[in-house]
Amino acid sequence: MSLQEQQIFDRLGDEGLMRVLDDLLDRNRLARLANACGLKYPGMRTRSQKREKLVTDLVDRAADDAATRKAIYRLLRKETALARRRWNSLASESKAERLSDPAFLNAKGNLGLHLYFLAAADYEPQDEGFQRLARQNLLRMTTNGSSTLANTGKPSREETRLQKRVVEFEKKIVHLESQLGKTRDHEKTLKRDLIQRKGDLAESRMLAERLRNELAQAQAAAKLTKSGAADQAGAEMGKAVRKLASEQRKLTHRIEKLAVPASRSRTEKDMLDKVGETVEALKKELSSLRRESTKISEDQTKRLDELSTTVASTQRQTPKKKRARSSGSAARVGVFVDVQNMYYAARRLKGKLDFDALLKAAVRDRRLVQPTAYVVESKEIDQSGFIAMLEQRAIEVRRKTLSVRADGSMKGDWDMELALDILDAAPRLDVVVLVSGDGDFTSLVKRVKQMGPRVEVIGFPRNTAKSLLEAADHFTPLDRKFMIYPRRPKTATPPPRLRKKTVTKPGDSTARSSAAEARKTG
Repeated sequence: MSLQEQQIFDRLGDEGLMRVLDDLLDRNRLARLANACGLKYPGMRTRSQKREKLVTDLVDRAADDAATRKAIYRLLRKETALARRRWNSLASESKAERLSDPAFLNAKGNLGLHLYFLAAADYEPQDEGFQRLARQNLLRMTTNGSSTLANTGKPSREETRLQKRVVEFEKKIVHLESQLGKTRDHEKTLKRDLIQRKGDLAESRMLAERLRNELAQAQAAAKLTKSGAADQAGAEMGKAVRKLASEQRKLTHRIEKLAVPASRSRTEKDMLDKVGETVEALKKELSSLRRESTKISEDQTKRLDELSTTVASTQRQTPKKKRARSSGSAARVGVFVDVQNMYYAARRLKGKLDFDALLKAAVRDRRLVQPTAYVVESKEIDQSGFIAMLEQRAIEVRRKTLSVRADGSMKGDWDMELALDILDAAPRLDVVVLVSGDGDFTSLVKRVKQMGPRVEVIGFPRNTAKSLLEAADHFTPLDRKFMIYPRRPKTATPPPRLRKKTVTKPGDSTARSSAAEARKTG
């Protein structure tokens, strides 16, 4: 950089350079200058930046980069070439008159233009008066506390930098908040989708098991039907064969009776011929009966196949009935407790939940199969006593540690795991008892009811969602009889004990000696 260029930037300073750029360059020229100087705004175009931001960034970069100062100097020199020739053609008195006229300097662009002329001017010895005036005006215009610069309303370099950082932080905060909201919505969508897919999988498994059972039953029924029809056809054919055999024996017996020696008369021979013809006719009739029996057997086989097909289609169309519980056996109950939800609901009533009373109300006269409690642990709170109390009551405790995110928010819920556990346990339960008031479980309750079990909800009426109440088969409200309240400390002090008075009996020697000593002392 030449000496003249360095002199111009030293005379102007940051505030003066900012005013010169603001007055002489429009927004498009400032954007082209920023691109030439290598200023970049990730994710945004340079032309989209505000004019004040471009000016501030160019001044900040010029303070540390000689190439930026050189680019600014060349552009300013090009933009002020014509005005600079006119300015140099004026006499010193005219220049001084213009510089001393506030109205002229406050006109659009004049202050920055003449401020640049004064900073770039080379003063001759004979122009000492003008040189002193120009320096005074230059000092007045470029000083932070001057009236001219104050009228421009330009902030200081430090204020501009701080404002820029504040704006950037605000944009980042807004962006992060929007991303957080989208992430939470996406997480809820994924949870619902996972619960639905888990339910579909459970239903598919149940459907596959039902189809396997129906196939086995259809095969057994077809086998029994086929064997029964074959037995019936065989019995009918046996009867027909036995009947034919009996008739054949009768005919043979008749033929034997009719048999005579060769010496008998012609009349007897004619009779034998007639008997032979009768035998031939009977043989033909026997063969026709056999053909008819074969045809009957084939027709019965076809009917048997049609009957098997009809039985299979009927069993496929008939919905599977819910497995009936054996008479006299108690219903199987699974209790699932959302401890986090119940804890905050009970704390609003200034008490704690009585789990003995809760289990008694949930189970009643039925058989408890699976009691499970879902607990969220915090590092600051010791819950070992509470967990030990649950385990003493044969309640399975599932624990999860409360996690703290980078933004300070906390995450710790069992909604998805609780729903998956209920879907897994539903096929082997008759009643599902959900101890929670969270409305997010409404779709879960509807899904479990479609699978077969009865769903009951237990919770505090004020903290139970209306949709959950409507979806459940039965609702048990929790009131004061399910609560444990802390004992109040006793404030009143007990009254002092009264000393027993000693009663002296007439025959008591000890009392008499004490009275004698008292008289002696007195």
